[in-house]
Amino acid sequence: MPPKPFNFPAKRTAAIFLLTTTAAAAFTANSDESSPLAADKIRAQIHGIARTARAVSTVASTVVDYEFSLRGLPKYSDQYRKTSSQVHLRSAERFLKLCESNKGFYVKAGQFIASQKVLPREYSSTLSSLQDQVAPLPFKVIEKVLKDNLGPDFSEKFLSIDERPIGAASIAQVHHAVLKSGQEVAIKVQYPWIEQQMHFDTRTMYFLSKVIAWLYPQYRFEWLPLTFAKSVSSELDFVQEARNSERAAKNFRNNKIVRIPNVFWELTTRQVLTMEFYAGHKV
Repeated sequence: MPPKPFNFPAKRTAAIFLLTTTAAAAFTANSDESSPLAADKIRAQIHGIARTARAVSTVASTVVDYEFSLRGLPKYSDQYRKTSSQVHLRSAERFLKLCESNKGFYVKAGQFIASQKVLPREYSSTLSSLQDQVAPLPFKVIEKVLKDNLGPDFSEKFLSIDERPIGAASIAQVHHAVLKSGQEVAIKVQYPWIEQQMHFDTRTMYFLSKVIAWLYPQYRFEWLPLTFAKSVSSELDFVQEARNSERAAKNFRNNKIVRIPNVFWELTTRQVLTMEFYAGHKV
């Protein structure tokens, strides 16, 4: 017997919206209670609420689309399967637009979901087109992170640092630099607000999934947000990334084709990773 299809009753869309928005507001109110909110943290929270609103709107639109498009169609019929595929594609494109608009961890979440292959193929094929590229931050913001992590006199350790990044993604951007010794290095610098954004966005995703699971017992993907949060949180620890790089270098030490850059530990922290610079191409 074919599995029971998953439909969203439209009458519960309002419940999703109200519950999720209320939770997002609670998360904002409860974050960093012990310290005064600086202007950048307030802006980050405002942007977080805006991202949440877009997420709720996307889920609500998807709910209504499934309910009204499939209403009255005989289940397991050819017309039902054809219409389901069309709704899957429209919904996937909706979520693709959400990820591209919200950027950051939503892009990573879309890529993560696409790699799991647990949703209908329309979702995995559509979301697989997501690219983790963002507009870089001004160097003065990056400079502050470098001062906080490497000391106020960090610039004395370099002959030069290119203020224009050679790459920028959702959690960090990379700058080319030259050490006093003449060694070229790549400095990966984490955005100062990224950990706060990760907590906000992953909790929003988790709560959305919990609400859907509560309203619709046939929903089978409640585990995805927690699995994603665990995966992405490890990416924020550049010390762990450096250790992984050294472990990989050790494993490939006898391979003459693979080259793994050396880590400069005296210039590496949880938010800053400095490695030997290699020119190359994206795999």
